[in-house]
Amino acid sequence: MATDRLRLAAFALAVVVAATHLYWALPQIVRQLHFGMVHDPRPAAFLLAVFAMSLGVMLVYQGFDPRPVYLGGMALMVVFLVGYGAWHTVLDHGAFWPGRHAHGHDEPALWVIVDHLLADRLALVSKLTEVALLAVLALLYVEER
Repeated sequence: MATDRLRLAAFALAVVVAATHLYWALPQIVRQLHFGMVHDPRPAAFLLAVFAMSLGVMLVYQGFDPRPVYLGGMALMVVFLVGYGAWHTVLDHGAFWPGRHAHGHDEPALWVIVDHLLADRLALVSKLTEVALLAVLALLYVEER
């Protein structure tokens, strides 16, 4: 019974995480394709992640061993969380990518991340649901041993 509720919570959180990434990435990738210039690698990466999350949900629903799916989901959530922090700090908003300009911040990394999250509600919702999904997937992984 508890496992079923956790799975339902994981499903709902995964839908929110996927939806926030799809909502942000789809118009961006359409714009990139329209202009024929990939100035930001995130839209393509986010769309691949949405596909992977959808596949994971379908595999669990079809009765495949859920533990590898939970591990993959946890890894993806860590990539999302760490990636967000890195993108806005050490990667300087993707200054490594051709056509992207550095934005440089003088504040400590934690303050930069908090400022970015407070300025962008979609990012804040995304990060909060990613943390929640990571926790629920970890509980499911331990419970289904």
